[in-house]
Amino acid sequence: MPRSPAPAPRDHTAGAKVVISIDFELRWGMHDSCGLDLNANRANLERVREVVPALLRLFKSYDIRATWATVGAIGCKDWDEYFRRAPSPPAYKSASLKVKPEYAALDPDGLLHFAPHLIEQIVTTPGQELGSHTFSHLYLREEGITAHDVAADLAAAAALFRERFSVEPVSLVFPRNQAAFTEVVGAAGIKIWRGNPGPWYYECEDSRHNGPLPRALKLLDGINPLRRQATPLQGDMTRATMFLRLGLPPLLWGAHRKRIENELNALQSGEIFHLWFHPHNVSPDMTLHLARVEQVLELIARARERAALTSRTMADLVV
Repeated sequence: MPRSPAPAPRDHTAGAKVVISIDFELRWGMHDSCGLDLNANRANLERVREVVPALLRLFKSYDIRATWATVGAIGCKDWDEYFRRAPSPPAYKSASLKVKPEYAALDPDGLLHFAPHLIEQIVTTPGQELGSHTFSHLYLREEGITAHDVAADLAAAAALFRERFSVEPVSLVFPRNQAAFTEVVGAAGIKIWRGNPGPWYYECEDSRHNGPLPRALKLLDGINPLRRQATPLQGDMTRATMFLRLGLPPLLWGAHRKRIENELNALQSGEIFHLWFHPHNVSPDMTLHLARVEQVLELIARARERAALTSRTMADLVV
């Protein structure tokens, strides 16, 4: 029987909710920018093996439910299994976006690419959901990808999760937040996916449009304590509210934390405050960044004590 997190009470519309989703990628999430440079971001990626258990301990301590949107390939044991399971890569116009066979020689032990034991820790920790982040971190808004590519990739991720971890994924986070092919996604068994906040600059996620201005506007949103972006569930989409920016300097972190606190205090019944980040965002200074994650969990815990909200996974919103 497939396993899933212990069910939360079914209150799909009532009450305010907090959702935390974690984009668990290892090197798959940046292979196109790292290329054949094994040392690019290597230390941060290696520390993810410590970060994931530390985050699980924190979530368990604060009774926080979370969705781990995981690149399916991370669940492979080695490169032989990866190439056996992986569909042919999309015919991207930009060749840099393709997973390259040379990665196997670059990282023969798979330290930066595979970690099935970490996925096992996730699925055996109470309240944690294993969601999909596609099998090979596909970019769905880049030129050259097809519906067939998407369907094959999602099927490969679902098959691995089912066979190795007894999980049928029902939640999806699109790599680089490039939401597309939603009909294909639904046909693949996905019941809920994470969308972007409403302003136009959150939709500039493909390589042609993601320039300095959209990135600056997103940062300003993250430190503006008067900004509010929590929204209700919209069909099979839960919009992200904000990216958790753990690496900000102290003054800006204070503004960012205040923004989070104000959002939590202002949540109305039916609204969802959806926070997301990557494990490798914690890695550069684990002690400081884990402490910052805990500060946010304390804010959530205090709001929950006032009966103002509940903690939910993405799947809890629809299943």
